[in-house]
Amino acid sequence: MTAVNRDSEEAAYTTLYRASVVSGRPGIILAAKDFEALDRLTGSRTRSRALVSRLEKAGRARSVRRGAYTLVDAAGNTRATALDLVAALTPKPYLVTAGAALQFHDLTDQHFRLMVVLANTQLRGWTYRGQQIKYVRTDRKLAGVSTRSRRTPAAIATPAITIADSLDHPSWGVTLAQVAEALDRMRDRDRGFPDDLASEVAEHYGHALARRLGVLITALAGQNAARAFLPLRGRSKTAAKLLAGGPDTGPLDTTWGVRINVNLNIATQHRD
Repeated sequence: MTAVNRDSEEAAYTTLYRASVVSGRPGIILAAKDFEALDRLTGSRTRSRALVSRLEKAGRARSVRRGAYTLVDAAGNTRATALDLVAALTPKPYLVTAGAALQFHDLTDQHFRLMVVLANTQLRGWTYRGQQIKYVRTDRKLAGVSTRSRRTPAAIATPAITIADSLDHPSWGVTLAQVAEALDRMRDRDRGFPDDLASEVAEHYGHALARRLGVLITALAGQNAARAFLPLRGRSKTAAKLLAGGPDTGPLDTTWGVRINVNLNIATQHRD
């Protein structure tokens, strides 16, 4: 590579990085917005694209999806996280929930390869560093319900929403045992958390989830801790399955109207 080529690549890298910082997403490049600054350097969009391709070949830029890149420093590092990319690439409103949100709130020690993002429109997913970003369309209100944090610009579900979603949708990658551990950790931080969770469930979720949470919280801390869920059980005589989508067998908890279709000891195994 000639010195001229190296100089032009370094100039392109610097130009793109400055543009990303000005836009509030350091190291994340969006072609539709940031290539204009590069065009002023190169003189044309064709030359800009060619220069970005050279940056990719040199390992200084990585394509995330069409029209989106992360910049890589000289040591081979990139500061952009998957959450930062979700914030940069996802139209508002949206909400990161389930496993990734449990990690964010330090409610689990597990790493989840699936990141679930709720959105009011149908969006195509993508992958980043082996993590799959999956968009799930919902009619729920998403604006104004996220956790406020300086750690990431991404909209992260509150602990209550995160736990409720995780138990309500086992296919989103969080196990029953992990939900129970998250409940336990939140109760250690705030003994009144089950009441806050019950308020969230009453407003946005169904009777079946209230019953499941009642069983789990009772197993973890006794029925008094789960008292706020008792009025949320509904009148249906059909038993809810503790593990949604699991087997139809198992004893019936008559207080909660829940079929215990998995070994309930998993609720406390994290304490061992």
